[in-house]
Amino acid sequence: MLEDVSRMLDRSSASLLPPLDEAMASGFVVAAEHQLAFRSDFLLRGVMASIPAPVRGALRREAMGHPDGDKPAPGRRFRMVDPPAENNPWTVREAGGAYSNVHGLMMNGRTAAGIGIAERILADPNITAPVRFDAEASLILGHFLLGDEEAEKRSERILGERGVGQGDIAALMALTTLSNARWRVGELADGLSLGNTAVRYCGTVDPVWRLHFQLALAGKLANLREFDKADSLINDAEAGLHGLPTRVWAAAPAAMRARLALQAGRFRDARRQAELVTSAVERDAVPVLRPLAFTVLSTAALYTGDLPTAADYLKRAQSELAGDRAAFHSVQYAWTDVRVTAKGEGPRAAIEVLSDKYSHLPTERSLYIEDPGAAAFLVRLALDVGDISLTRSVLETVDRLARDNPGVPVIALSAVHANALVSGDQAALARIIAQSPDPISVALATGELAKLHSAKTSAKRWQTSPPASSDDVDTRQRDATCWSTLSDMERRIAYLVSVGLTNRQIAKKVYLSAHTVNYHLRKVFRKLGIKTRTELARGAAIYSSGAAVYSMGDQERQEAGTTGDNSP
Repeated sequence: MLEDVSRMLDRSSASLLPPLDEAMASGFVVAAEHQLAFRSDFLLRGVMASIPAPVRGALRREAMGHPDGDKPAPGRRFRMVDPPAENNPWTVREAGGAYSNVHGLMMNGRTAAGIGIAERILADPNITAPVRFDAEASLILGHFLLGDEEAEKRSERILGERGVGQGDIAALMALTTLSNARWRVGELADGLSLGNTAVRYCGTVDPVWRLHFQLALAGKLANLREFDKADSLINDAEAGLHGLPTRVWAAAPAAMRARLALQAGRFRDARRQAELVTSAVERDAVPVLRPLAFTVLSTAALYTGDLPTAADYLKRAQSELAGDRAAFHSVQYAWTDVRVTAKGEGPRAAIEVLSDKYSHLPTERSLYIEDPGAAAFLVRLALDVGDISLTRSVLETVDRLARDNPGVPVIALSAVHANALVSGDQAALARIIAQSPDPISVALATGELAKLHSAKTSAKRWQTSPPASSDDVDTRQRDATCWSTLSDMERRIAYLVSVGLTNRQIAKKVYLSAHTVNYHLRKVFRKLGIKTRTELARGAAIYSSGAAVYSMGDQERQEAGTTGDNSP
């Protein structure tokens, strides 16, 4: 607005009319309602690039100061109050324009306070466009963190009123929020399209807002197991934060990397990234993401056979969620609880947890999107205790999700996998091992196929129970770490070998020559430090049992009340 320029230059508005006329006559600047704007983003970037970096930084810091016109004392740096002053209705920015008071409150989990401040800011008719956009975006973020429908309503209203414009972080946050909402209910094409649009238009906005749009899209791509694309977006988001004058919110990219590594079966990387999130302090910390990081640590411990550690991390996640700070919404909180219960207390206890605390979980589409092996796990759980209703509920949900998203292979294979458990379809299970992009689904299918292939006496070697000693834990963690170093193709071949297939049979399933299969197999032996197919089968049993989380023998199934009728 003209008065903003007048204040910054300490000149009257009238004295600015001649240079303003010149700028408008040349086509650089146009009048947009009550404000002045550059004719195009290209011109804006050109002008910005022509200003020396130190001067540009000084101008930006001054422009982001108090909107009441108070001038900072010489040498003073605007700072974020820590903790943020909840009675301050104005947006005070970190040195260099890193983030606003309201935005900081949201990321700190203090959403109620942040929403109150954002509403007071928006009630002021004299605020500038950047302040309004920041408050609107923060308000959407706050309601999203609380799980309120208001987030979607505001998002639809903003996009309906003004669409998407360059630098409009509120509109971009609206796109991202609607993208997340569509994704959770299984409308994957729409969710991906909205997320891609937000990222495409966010190139010129502040990195602290850009990371929301980039990390949200990265999470969706990771769910589809497009790990390279997801990793590229995370790297871009992190690079934007590193370009700020002061370090801030480094835990956000780490949280997304932790989830990605876990989904890819890289447990060591998942732990390392999650620990960066849980140990981050001051400016690096992002409290709203801490519970999610603890679930990653819990799940990684579960997959490597360390139940006590998994249970401890789960308790820490639940403690964070029980506090007075809002947290990033995720189905992983309930899902981790169910799996830890299944491993520690058995399938009936897990069924009770599902019935009492998480009755919505079996029909929660987002569960099967985030974890393609979840449908198979729940079906096996249901079959082991004879819960026909749960089996039917899971199959109906995952089958409908696959039908609604015909172009998503990982979802289609998830449905195939769950149905194969009911029908005992060995060919379908072998297909999961050969084709699924999800390493946990591959491990689950391997364990199931091994049971079908083995006689009762040999099947016992595939059964596992909670580790009896610290030595057992160390051995299992070491084996799991070695298996996580295998490439996708090496892991598939190793699993198919472990269930008794010959090199020629494996070659047909993975579309390679028998000679190439043998080449990969030699590399697997070398990486795992083994020499025989028997040793490979034993290692696959240990690794796949970690994914299964628990297993039951025939006698245990009879005690659990399984009738033997697997039909839903």
